Amino acid sequence: MFRRIVVSAALIQLTLISSPGLAQTPTQTSPTAAATAGTAFIAPLSAGEVLSLPPKVDEKVPRPDAVLGYTLGTRFTHWDRIVDYLQKVAAASPRVKMWEYGRTYEGRPLMLAAISSPENIRRLDEIQQAHQQLADTVGLSESERGRLVKETPLVVWLAYGIHGNESSSAEAAIAVAYLLAAGEGEFARLLDNMVVLIDPLENPDGRERYVNGYEQRRGADPNPFRRSAEHFEPWPGGRQNHYVIDLNRDWAWASQQETRHRIAAYRSWEPQVFVDFHEMGSESSYFFPPAAEPIHPQIDRRVVSWLETFGRGNAEEFDKLGWIYFKGENYDLFYPGYGDSYPSLRGAIGMTYEMAGGGRGGLAVNLPDGTTLTLADRLARHLTTSLATLRTAAANNQRLMEDFVANRIKAASDPRTYLWSADQQEARALADLLILHGIRVHQTNQPADLLVRGLAGEGPESPRRFPAGTYAVSTTQPLGNLIEALMERESPMTQGFVDRQRQRLEQNLEPQFYDITAWSLPYAYNVETWVASDPPGNLRSLPPVGGGISGGDGGDTEKGLGYLVPPQGLASYRLAAELQKRRILHRVAMASLSTGSDLPAGTLFIPRRGNAANLRETLQGILQEEGLTAQAVTASSAIKGISLGSNDVEAIRPVRVGLLSGTGVDSTSFGFLWHLFDQEIGLPHDRLDAAQLGQVDLSELDAIVMPSGGYDDAISPRARESLDAWVKSGGVLVAIGDAAAFLRKNEMTSIKSWQPRKKDDAGDTAAVGADPAADPEGGETPVEKNLASRPIFTPGAILATEMRVNHPLTLGLRTPPMVLYEGTEILKATGDPSKDVLVARDRSPVVAGFAWPEAEERLAGSLLVGMEPRGRGSIVLFAQDPAFRLFWRATTPILLNAVLYGPTTIGGSGF
Repeated sequence: MFRRIVVSAALIQLTLISSPGLAQTPTQTSPTAAATAGTAFIAPLSAGEVLSLPPKVDEKVPRPDAVLGYTLGTRFTHWDRIVDYLQKVAAASPRVKMWEYGRTYEGRPLMLAAISSPENIRRLDEIQQAHQQLADTVGLSESERGRLVKETPLVVWLAYGIHGNESSSAEAAIAVAYLLAAGEGEFARLLDNMVVLIDPLENPDGRERYVNGYEQRRGADPNPFRRSAEHFEPWPGGRQNHYVIDLNRDWAWASQQETRHRIAAYRSWEPQVFVDFHEMGSESSYFFPPAAEPIHPQIDRRVVSWLETFGRGNAEEFDKLGWIYFKGENYDLFYPGYGDSYPSLRGAIGMTYEMAGGGRGGLAVNLPDGTTLTLADRLARHLTTSLATLRTAAANNQRLMEDFVANRIKAASDPRTYLWSADQQEARALADLLILHGIRVHQTNQPADLLVRGLAGEGPESPRRFPAGTYAVSTTQPLGNLIEALMERESPMTQGFVDRQRQRLEQNLEPQFYDITAWSLPYAYNVETWVASDPPGNLRSLPPVGGGISGGDGGDTEKGLGYLVPPQGLASYRLAAELQKRRILHRVAMASLSTGSDLPAGTLFIPRRGNAANLRETLQGILQEEGLTAQAVTASSAIKGISLGSNDVEAIRPVRVGLLSGTGVDSTSFGFLWHLFDQEIGLPHDRLDAAQLGQVDLSELDAIVMPSGGYDDAISPRARESLDAWVKSGGVLVAIGDAAAFLRKNEMTSIKSWQPRKKDDAGDTAAVGADPAADPEGGETPVEKNLASRPIFTPGAILATEMRVNHPLTLGLRTPPMVLYEGTEILKATGDPSKDVLVARDRSPVVAGFAWPEAEERLAGSLLVGMEPRGRGSIVLFAQDPAFRLFWRATTPILLNAVLYGPTTIGGSGF
């Protein structure tokens, strides 16, 4: 018995090939079997339905199964096959143009396909230019702007597969591209006034890692039982990119090559609608907007209102099919680095669609209710929402264009200018990140006296003098919302949301904070920033970054002593790593000195004597490449502070660093460190498998870094003994986050963690629903007792700190860096100033983001970075990832001081 259900009023059709209500046992469907279903172009779904082609298609456009040799939904399609198929579609259809916009770290192409009417494709460059004008209407008259809004096709960007193990979205991209390229009737009409950009796979490296691993573990047929090995990914899984970085949390920070390429492509189009297609846990259903709370206050109200419209369009299609879904739960629009929030802050309608599946989904997986979820089920739902989104966009074309332009040209209700002096170490790096996003950054041409307030906003504005060259960023520009979201200290949440989280806290329920609640870039870059209501005048564009040697005769003569390079942010560590790789002798100053200008601790001294005769030429090239400056030194007698020959100017020996990876290691924490060492610093290092540590000769290593993780089962007792012996013989062991628990358990550190108060003999803690009234005798309430007896989660707040100066680990830091704290683990300060390198401020340590008062009380005075000797070596503990998501630069120098200089300054020297 057949029953036909029309979906999207003829956009696609779904036919039941089973008796109504009778679920079919999913099997792998062959191309031949699919062909017997008539016009089906993906495998039958688990309930027996078949998605059919539209009544009329362009036969010149190849069907997916004709090129791939199998029906979509029966197996995973490798990236090279996806590219090959889409290129064949582009060659066959006048509606399609495809190009490469970048490469991944593993060399795979990142592709973008534009699909529209043949006429629009012929004038694609003209349409793209019009979108650039509408995104920044400076110089456009009102009438010209109105004309462009009416005549320019809408741009909708559909992005698939930013998480590599969320595997159905790339398959859906193939189906969407085919239907748009070949479908007649409404498919063709949709494209008359719309350009659809399809990003078929945002993370090819991660997906290939997932697909290859799945195929290696499965048998002849997919096994739907969840216990089967094919439903478990080997470490580190396929979610992240090559460097194990979550690309969906990197939009704002652009630390990854793929992200930078994608932002450049995004800026070249500035779409009005952007959809990011994901998967979630296999036992869930389907999510589409409206989003959950909190929603970032800088996301324009027009954007938020459109979420309801697109959500209704999707819901109507799912309701027709009897497919369940949810909305307004879990997935918020608060953190600015997602593929929905970032476009929203640029004025587009940014949305996340989530289908059940994820890394456990495979080709088929059994669900608790007795049904089976297949790859075909998953791609069919993503296909449906893709087409529904296009229909909603087409029906509201004009209003979407008008709202986008209004968002980009609106005057800021509270205009402000962010100012920071150029002499701070990461000042230019902060400016460059904003420029990468398309934000206009200027510098002052001359000194200026301005009324400003600090970033924290305390007190009224007061006068302050800013030197020439001060960076200035005004919010009165098209990306003003994005600027405020990234630069402001706080991103407030509604009181209603906070109140609900308090109730959940007191009821021992999981919090609904989806991600961190603070990220202010000035704090992240350790750059003191001021805010002015009135912008300074006489501004200029930024000059190219300069670098090189100044002063003296360069040190290449018999009179020259060498060169001094003051700390200049992460670039200084790139220099130090390069000097080590080239075996160029150098020293680091453990205290400040002065050559007429003050040079802080952490200044590098590169002597002439002992290095090659072409030292100046070599060093000049490195400095210019890194944008670093150095001073030539011809005489040391005039140097104030420590002398160049002092024991406090220590000779640094080349180091070899080991970085633990593998089962037991938190892959995210590992990814931060791997990318930092390999890409950002160029630090020679070895990846070590934690489970094989007992078989490694550690004597050739100078420092070992343990990312956060659970090492109890990964590191054997024999390996632990070998590791401890290595430390005692002079090694530097750096443990991050949860790795500290392993060291405590094995008595390799004396530093303790905060422990919850023990229950009293009666086990008297508050039960859910207990009366919170105060104890009549003046003691704690049941709720207070309950909270005191358990950890309290902090969702990514920024802590002010107190730092031990003149310590080898704080070289180059002029001010105590802020720390981004997330989680429940709290280290206790020892009270020993030689061990307590960085601690949270004693009072009110939380300066941005959210933390419960009870958690803040525990965090006050807690240990954030600790160092203690062990034999002739040292243990260094970080309570949090010092290079969190690779944008938190404030604490990264402490880590690099430990691994680059530590073997000399705190390791074998027995500091």
